[in-house]
Amino acid sequence: MLGAAIGDALGMPQETLPPSLSRLEENYAKPLRRHPNDGLRPGQFTDDTQMMLCAAELLGEGVFTPEEYGSRLAAIHAGKKLRFPDGAVATACTRITAGLPDSGRASTTSGCLPLAVPFALACQDGDDMRERLQAACEVTHTHPAAYGAAISYALFLRAVMHRHPDPFRVAEEIAEEYDVQLAGSIRNACALEKEGLSLETALITVGNDVSVYHTYPLALFLIARFGQDEAFLPVAAHVGGNTDTIGFICGSWLGAAEGTAGFSGELVMHLEDQVYIEETAELLFDMVSGKN
Repeated sequence: MLGAAIGDALGMPQETLPPSLSRLEENYAKPLRRHPNDGLRPGQFTDDTQMMLCAAELLGEGVFTPEEYGSRLAAIHAGKKLRFPDGAVATACTRITAGLPDSGRASTTSGCLPLAVPFALACQDGDDMRERLQAACEVTHTHPAAYGAAISYALFLRAVMHRHPDPFRVAEEIAEEYDVQLAGSIRNACALEKEGLSLETALITVGNDVSVYHTYPLALFLIARFGQDEAFLPVAAHVGGNTDTIGFICGSWLGAAEGTAGFSGELVMHLEDQVYIEETAELLFDMVSGKN
């Protein structure tokens, strides 16, 4: 969870911008004037981490339901505190606030992907996790590619944490169960990486926009290509497009693979709400481990 928030905060200033791989910034930065995240300071995160924490709080308290999650998310949005949400999330929140049914939209945007992290940590049974995570995603996203990507991502993280020999294969196989095109995009991204094609080529071929067909496969490409490189997170934060979510996915992988040792003290120390994120993660751990 800490890694996801760090990656999100690193990618926050570059969200929606073109790639800027020639001038990588290793620390948190402030967005440009008139940027959608203009009001945020260096080290602050976007709606991705807000959504992750919203779900994690409920899971840690043992009171998660899709209805309660939707209600809390809509309250954040109604208070104008949800930071640059995608269209499907914003529309869902507006419908919930208005008391309208069927809040979820048949959208392939990546807005529900952050739910994968707390569910990967909170659910011991994989089948139970799939069912509960899909129901949570459908509060905002009802397209199979969207919730399929979230489920694939959650099981990818679990495979990493349990030292599976090929977590990328797990990601592809799970995605195939929900959306053939999504699985094909993941397969293509992984093939490009194995072939040694440049990142610039991958950005053109895989894409970097808000669709799960682009964001999730590109993040997997970056993990496979740069995961052991010190410039990994700065690269993820500067690939352009949906950099906050791409950084979120890459940061969560690094946390699952290496724990807090994977991040510099500066990044941890200057992250917004760092202590609260750690406390919320510990709440999930205590719940899963059966501690009071």
